[in-house]
Amino acid sequence: MLIDNARKTLAALAAVTLTTATLATATPSTADHAHGTAVSGQKATAPLYLPPPTGPHQVGTASLHLVDASRTDLLGDGKRPRELIVQLWYPAQDTTGHPVAPYMPPGEAAQLEADHHLPPGAITAATTNSHIDAPVAGARHPVVLFYPGWCSDRTDTTFIDEELASRGFVVVATASTHEAAEVEFPRGRLVKDDAALCARGSDQDNDRLWNRLQAIRVRDTTFVLDQLSRISHGANPDAEHRPLPAGLARSLDLHRIGMFGHSLGGSTTAEAMHEDKRVRAGIDLDGLVIGPVQRAGLRRPFLVFGSGWHAPGDGGDQDPTWSVFLPRLRGWRHWLRLDGSGHYRFTDLAVNARAWGLDEQLPAEAWRLDFGDIDDHRAPTVVRAYTAAFFERFLTHQSAPILDHPSPAYPEIEFML
Repeated sequence: MLIDNARKTLAALAAVTLTTATLATATPSTADHAHGTAVSGQKATAPLYLPPPTGPHQVGTASLHLVDASRTDLLGDGKRPRELIVQLWYPAQDTTGHPVAPYMPPGEAAQLEADHHLPPGAITAATTNSHIDAPVAGARHPVVLFYPGWCSDRTDTTFIDEELASRGFVVVATASTHEAAEVEFPRGRLVKDDAALCARGSDQDNDRLWNRLQAIRVRDTTFVLDQLSRISHGANPDAEHRPLPAGLARSLDLHRIGMFGHSLGGSTTAEAMHEDKRVRAGIDLDGLVIGPVQRAGLRRPFLVFGSGWHAPGDGGDQDPTWSVFLPRLRGWRHWLRLDGSGHYRFTDLAVNARAWGLDEQLPAEAWRLDFGDIDDHRAPTVVRAYTAAFFERFLTHQSAPILDHPSPAYPEIEFML
């Protein structure tokens, strides 16, 4: 079957990572999580770096602990309600007195360093461009949801989240508890991924698991949207009733909702749009597409933004799910290829790849598939520009000519469709 073939392709990509055992041990975030062993002779590692956002707003961030009492957590013990940590980035009115946020909560950061044998401080000392619980700027802002890749973290695309927030969007990121690499709940309770579940996900024949994970992710997305609606009506759904950032309730424009995701999160985005009509526009960052949406398609704007891994090669399309899905996009759509890039160029890891010595540690083929030869700082510049342009056009009706035809400012972008 076509989905089986796509799974084999994705498993082959994961196998490069698993075989080298390098990417998994030298990265702060892996958009398709893999478990490995320590890398010998690793280059001294500076704290993860995030480029400053370019929009006119300062950026605030906050987290919510949400509990869905209507369903049990099928990825946990099957007895307790599903619970999530959701992180928000938003335009801040005033950041005075609000400290800069760390890249991850301390328990998550320490666990990530320990799991991947990173030098001390690589993640625990990393900071962002966002300010904790700063008040929200006064206008109503469109909302953009984010879901990360398989067994990955909600912070994987912080460089995009902060950029969108600086341009006037509220970004809401979720990761699948028990599937995500690690999730820190209030009072320091840390829930790690299910290692066996994540290992099974690399099995090329495990279609049922992949569809099961996506179904849970889509329900998470619908639940989060419901909780945002409650917030907009004055409620506080945080399980500990921690104060919400000032102005958040009146800032959420839930008539203008978009979504994006990386890898399996891109497929989650497409399927969430198929099942929940509140999501008006979506982006798939280098992800295969599974579930009913693959054949049903979409009638709303959808951007497929990929690396060379998905592009036609000597053997034809390397991801056959796109061959089924793309012709069924009946609204505005484009397939853009980021030339010279690999799968992880759409995550925060891209900014730090060479600084952390991954170009020296990975075999040439693994480096090509995972990163490609595009410059570490150029890749996030291009990714942020096109992601922001898409949501500005379809959620705020701004002009975005770079979406219509090749731009001399971004020669790395190839219009495939």
